[in-house]
Amino acid sequence: MANPDNEGFIRSFARGLAVIEAMGRSGTHTVATVSVATGLPRTVVRRILLTLCELGFATESGEKGFRLTPKILNLGMTYLTSLPFWGHAQRALENLCVQVRESCALAVFDGEEVVFVLRIPSPKIMSLRLGMGSRLPAYATAPGRVLLGFQSEEFLGHYLEETTLEPLTPSTVISKEALTEALRDVTRDGYAWVDGEFDAHVCGLAVPVRDEQRNVVAAISANLLSSEMSRDRAVKEILPALRAAAEQLSGLAPAFLGPASRPYPRANGTSASSRA
Repeated sequence: MANPDNEGFIRSFARGLAVIEAMGRSGTHTVATVSVATGLPRTVVRRILLTLCELGFATESGEKGFRLTPKILNLGMTYLTSLPFWGHAQRALENLCVQVRESCALAVFDGEEVVFVLRIPSPKIMSLRLGMGSRLPAYATAPGRVLLGFQSEEFLGHYLEETTLEPLTPSTVISKEALTEALRDVTRDGYAWVDGEFDAHVCGLAVPVRDEQRNVVAAISANLLSSEMSRDRAVKEILPALRAAAEQLSGLAPAFLGPASRPYPRANGTSASSRA
């Protein structure tokens, strides 16, 4: 969690990042809507928006409206291109998608959510409008369960204390005791299976990716249609390919990707994930 009282904390910079995050949600934004989303005064929001426009990261759109420009991608792409690992991950994910013919993704943990840092979609699943940067609730998704299941009891305790388990579908596990039991199964089995908890029509299978110290820092997952795939079939047909892809990346993944490499941060604001 950010500490504004830290002598190295630059409040104006933090406010600018908060405005960028708020504008990352779909649509055109006004000073008023960004002010509500960030909790910042309108005068502060207006100055930040005009600064972003001056630097080319945003532009005025319609009457009193603002939107981000493609230049903002430079900030995110720096993260994805800073290490050779991302090239290996892209190739591994592409090969995996060819093998299983399903939507596949590489995810990391951030706050109370998982974030897709790479994703290759399948035309089979149209109900999930997801891509790189999409954020999903960890408790209701297969990659999230993998990333939670292999963390320490202390980390999991913080997560369960800070997170509200909302019923996203009739099948969503919202009992902390039941979720804890499900995470024990993940640790025992070495994979996570989640069916209809984030989207009623979609199931997911995920496995861990480890750093050179064998700590779990990321997850590789496949999204499948519940009407077409049972757990037993997925374990037989999809799981071996997922594990092979994860093994290609294990040892290459940097430790800083993992949630255990930094203090537990509370998620800020509403999830940017998109469900149909």
